[in-house]
Amino acid sequence: MRELGLGDSYSASVLAENRGKGVWRVQGEGGTFALRVLRPGERETALAERRAMEAGGGAGAPAPRVVADGTWETRPVMLLSWCEGRTLRDAGRQRPWAAFALGLACGREQARLNAHPAPADLAATPWITRFGDVDAELGSRLTAAERSPAGLLHLDFHPDNVLVSGREVTGLVDWTNACAGDGRADLARTWSLLTHRARAGARARATALVWRLAAAGWQRGYEQVAGPQRDMLVFRIWALTGLLGSLRAEGAAPGDLTQLESRITGMRKRAGMSSAG
Repeated sequence: MRELGLGDSYSASVLAENRGKGVWRVQGEGGTFALRVLRPGERETALAERRAMEAGGGAGAPAPRVVADGTWETRPVMLLSWCEGRTLRDAGRQRPWAAFALGLACGREQARLNAHPAPADLAATPWITRFGDVDAELGSRLTAAERSPAGLLHLDFHPDNVLVSGREVTGLVDWTNACAGDGRADLARTWSLLTHRARAGARARATALVWRLAAAGWQRGYEQVAGPQRDMLVFRIWALTGLLGSLRAEGAAPGDLTQLESRITGMRKRAGMSSAG
């Protein structure tokens, strides 16, 4: 905080830590902020994230504003304006009956974001391979279906990165994956994160039902703004394929991977595609 020029009079508490990165809630004389610390050497990542947040804010999305930035022990750091509200995950746990309505609000917000042109520099990162390579058949189907011009994609629009108050979206954080592309990819990515639940048990099934309701509302809200979204099956296959790659890299349980692989195979069959990929 001293290196950011904000002195010593503040308190801090951890909000999230993951893969060598972290976010802290910082409170001091100037108000409340979020302090984002990236991994060593990720300066270009920080710059791209800042440009994405600025573009999101310009599109009317409730993106944090960068108050100050710098480097601490080779780690890029950003002090961000505080977004009020609670995470969508917490809201869903406390008000499961409101899951569909919350999904509606989030879908509308995402559609408005995706309709906004992305900064030219974000187009340097291809959205199709954002979460790993895809097989030639899937890549060909996605390329044939892709719309232009490219819109601004968040690609991590999920319950831990969306803040809500009542039924209003008040914050959208973690813009690390942001790039330019087809909005259906962003919508499908969200769907994959909402509907993939590998855990067993009655409580897990109840939780999965809440998020399936949120996903249904999300799709409805998105289409209220952007109109009907065709070819979603192919985009959902892409999203689940990327999720499978991430879970493999994280060392997920073999049973979870097998379940997801089976789901992808069934969807590829419905899309008239081979099971290989």
